[in-house]
Amino acid sequence: MFVHRHLAAIVLGVALLHSSPSRAGADFGYVYTPDVEEPGETEVTLWATDRRGKGEGHYQARDYRLEVERGISDRLQASAYVNFASHHIRGLAGELEHVDRTFAFQGVSAELKYQLSKPSANGWGFALYAEPGWSRISKVKGERARELELELKAILQKNFLDGRLVWATNVTFEPEWEREHEDIALGESKRRTEKEMTFEVATGLSYRVAPRFWLGIESRYHSVYPDWTHGLHRENYAVYGGPTLHYAAGEWGITATILPQLFGGPHEARSSLEFDDHEKRELRLKVSREF
Repeated sequence: MFVHRHLAAIVLGVALLHSSPSRAGADFGYVYTPDVEEPGETEVTLWATDRRGKGEGHYQARDYRLEVERGISDRLQASAYVNFASHHIRGLAGELEHVDRTFAFQGVSAELKYQLSKPSANGWGFALYAEPGWSRISKVKGERARELELELKAILQKNFLDGRLVWATNVTFEPEWEREHEDIALGESKRRTEKEMTFEVATGLSYRVAPRFWLGIESRYHSVYPDWTHGLHRENYAVYGGPTLHYAAGEWGITATILPQLFGGPHEARSSLEFDDHEKRELRLKVSREF
């Protein structure tokens, strides 16, 4: 059975039995907030993302991340990630070849988040975020590839209704460098480096409907710019939107978000969706515990 269901059932059962008061405020599946851990505190989070659907054929990819984050100071937080992935791809044209990989080590990454201001009833919360990473498996194609990336993010948050309603927005730039082999003749190949940049704006609105439950909506605009060092020319884009639910109890937190693609481009005449770098829908589950 799908690993997300097992994980959700186990952790939700433990959390529901936990009698401690609710932990900090709203959380989203894709949108980051400017909150940072207290100095000396540690939080461990398991991320699981299911991406599927490319129009024709079969496309199913799952991304898994184990994150350990720690508060360094009142404003600075550091994190480390170990990333895994699975891909099942068949019957698709273009650059997507047949791949059948159930589970594999994908790479590692690290994060620094610096909070410039805390969100309040009268003020904005603002943080800056940087995450360098290394990967050995292409996220979309599922093929082996050496990739370096640097995710840069600006994070905004505003609270309303005495903190019961939270709005957060992220603006993200992510340049990537991919090292790959290109076949030029029988038995001969050469190495080349592809450069690509993604730009994303993500926003979310969440309302505390009960002492431990937050219900909201998230939306993402994601676009791809190839060979960005020679000018910015957008190759494709997609817009996602859907519901998010966050449950918090004591040191435990669970967040689930489903984001279908609403529209994108360029697209085929019979569809309004973009499938080269984007999927029909994404489903993300995050389970975290503070120590």
